[in-house]
Amino acid sequence: MKKLGKGDKLDKFRSHLVDGGDLTDEQLEMLAKYRKAFSLASLGFSTNQVLSALAKEYALSEPQLYAIIRESTQLYGSVTEVDKRGRKEISIERYELIANLARREGKYAAAIRAQQNADKLRGLFDAERAPMDPKAFLVPVPMMFTTDPTALREQQEETEDIDHEDVEDDE
Repeated sequence: MKKLGKGDKLDKFRSHLVDGGDLTDEQLEMLAKYRKAFSLASLGFSTNQVLSALAKEYALSEPQLYAIIRESTQLYGSVTEVDKRGRKEISIERYELIANLARREGKYAAAIRAQQNADKLRGLFDAERAPMDPKAFLVPVPMMFTTDPTALREQQEETEDIDHEDVEDDE
C-alpha cells in the first residue's frame, strides 16, 4: 500500500489486512480487539452490548472501549450502512421474484406493483440531477484595454521571474 501524506494509527492494520504487513504482538492483540468489536456489531449487538462484552473480556476504561469501537468502524466499515444496503438489495430481489410469480399466475396488476416497488428501491423513478448550466459560468469580468505602452512596462515590472527545476518521479 502506498502512503499519501501523513497516515493515521490504523494504517499499519490496513497494511496488515491488505498486504499482509507485519505487526508486533501488541498490535496483533489490538487487531483482535477491533475484530471482536466489529464481529459483535455485525451480529446485531448494540453499541452498549458491544461495550459490555468488551469490558468483560478486557480490563479497559470506557473511553478506550469507545475508541476501539470507533476505530473498528474506521478499519472495517460501518455495519449499519452495509446492513442497510444489503437489506435493500434483498428487498429488490424479493419484489422481482414476487413480480415474476404474479406474472406467471396471470396477476398482472400485482406483478406491476411488485416491479414498481423494486424499481423505486433501485431509484429508477428518482429525478435526474439537472445538468450544469454553462450560463452560470459566464460571469462578466471587468477588463481594461489600453494602447498605452507604459501600462505594459508597469505590468512587466510587477511580475517576478524565478528559476525552477524539473523534478521527475522515481516511480
